[in-house]
Amino acid sequence: MVNEKEIQAKEEHEKKKNLVKRELDYYAEKMQEFGLKSMDRFLKYCPDPSKYMQLGITFAHKDLELVAEAIADNKPWAVISGLNPSGPLHLGHKAIFDELLWMQQHGADVYIPITNDESYTVGKTKSLAEARRIAYEQVIPSIIAMGFDSKKTHIFVDSDYPDIYNVAMDLSNKITLNKAFGVFGFDKKEEGENPGTMFYRAAVQVAQILLPQYEEFGGPKPTIIPVGIDQHPYILLARDIAEKKGFIPPAEMVIKFLQSLKEPGEKMSASNSDSCIFLTDSPETAENKIQKAFTGGLFSAEFQKKFGGIPEICSIYLLLKYHFLDLKEIKKLKEDYEKGKIMNSDLKKMAIKHVKDYLKDHQSKLEDAKKKMDKFLSKTPVKSILKY
Repeated sequence: MVNEKEIQAKEEHEKKKNLVKRELDYYAEKMQEFGLKSMDRFLKYCPDPSKYMQLGITFAHKDLELVAEAIADNKPWAVISGLNPSGPLHLGHKAIFDELLWMQQHGADVYIPITNDESYTVGKTKSLAEARRIAYEQVIPSIIAMGFDSKKTHIFVDSDYPDIYNVAMDLSNKITLNKAFGVFGFDKKEEGENPGTMFYRAAVQVAQILLPQYEEFGGPKPTIIPVGIDQHPYILLARDIAEKKGFIPPAEMVIKFLQSLKEPGEKMSASNSDSCIFLTDSPETAENKIQKAFTGGLFSAEFQKKFGGIPEICSIYLLLKYHFLDLKEIKKLKEDYEKGKIMNSDLKKMAIKHVKDYLKDHQSKLEDAKKKMDKFLSKTPVKSILKY
């Protein structure tokens, strides 16, 4: 007699395996299309690679060799990672900042533009003032609470750092409108879109990326931008302008963003509060989100024990992998989940404890972080471009 439920379980298991293959194929195709290199050589020679590099979360790069030389020779280098302040930070953001912390510990000056102007111009907030308030009340304190060194961290809110617009003007005549259209995927025939906004965003973003190479910040130096693979065109634009300006084209480091709690193949997003765990969520709210999250398991314990789970698309396994377990623990958990030795309920119980402990610890540091903000905010004037 045909066991229809077993057939259904097999089909579900196969479907989830295909999702993993589809993702792997996508990244392989994009790496080839964009001419990106794997991290294998860096891992071979770097004595202390980050956890994300060892796990293949940081998986590809362009021109990382320049940064590797700067690390080896103890020379200046910088990393730039911008952020839209449309809401609190979430655990997806934390993954990026963990990698920035590793870079800072290996000599990098960290530049963090808080792009409240972009939050407003693309409609993520109702006003520039709202985005600015979110930046100061929620985003910047969370960044500081993660443990950055104030002496090597340069945070600025675009609307409060007018020098970034002088830098954008300095670079704007090197950006063609066609380049801007290409980067932002803008169809010139589409009605209701403003090409001026596209050009503005391109100029300001390139200014943020190239700022560390201006005279006031020590001049040309190796720099690197951690991005998702879909953001590669932005780096191409910045590299093109850097060459025209006589700067060192910025390197690129590609990171797999933390998966949404709701949908495989999607990343955590502040625009969908159920997809992510905000660093300001109460422990109870976080627990509720985890209980409802998408997993890589099957619809019954019986069949999960028989066929196993698919960790690569399980949002709870990935949450633990990114943030809360060491390399040996991750390997053991993956093996046990694939063999059906661990159920979804076990994973969720483990994640709930880790996430609750982390949120309590992080939130306990926020008030002190707010008192330290002035030490982290960059106020350096960029006057070299205004000289006669």
